[in-house]
Amino acid sequence: MDKKGAKGYWISTAKIINQDLFDEYVNKVGPWLKEVGGQLFAKDTEPQGKERTEDANLAVICEFPSMRAAVEAYESEEYKELSKLRNEATENSTFTVMEGLDEAAKLKRAMGL
Repeated sequence: MDKKGAKGYWISTAKIINQDLFDEYVNKVGPWLKEVGGQLFAKDTEPQGKERTEDANLAVICEFPSMRAAVEAYESEEYKELSKLRNEATENSTFTVMEGLDEAAKLKRAMGL
């Protein structure tokens, strides 16, 4: 699961329908994310949604030290509770956990191979 040097990512889009509830989620998930080694990598409140994400008013990418860390964070009991707030505050959500490029792939890319 963990390629050497590859980070793990959460990628999510959603349409926020309850800003107060979503703010509560953000206030709780931010500190927790740091505790589990994650960090906000990118956030856009005006994403250009394509292919079933056209009505999204939020796109977020969170980065973790590894794919394993990203999966474990998502599957944790703590996040299961936190995600209830996210799910209540949004609709048409997408959520993907993916692995980034490993060190070998990054080197090949940098060399133009």
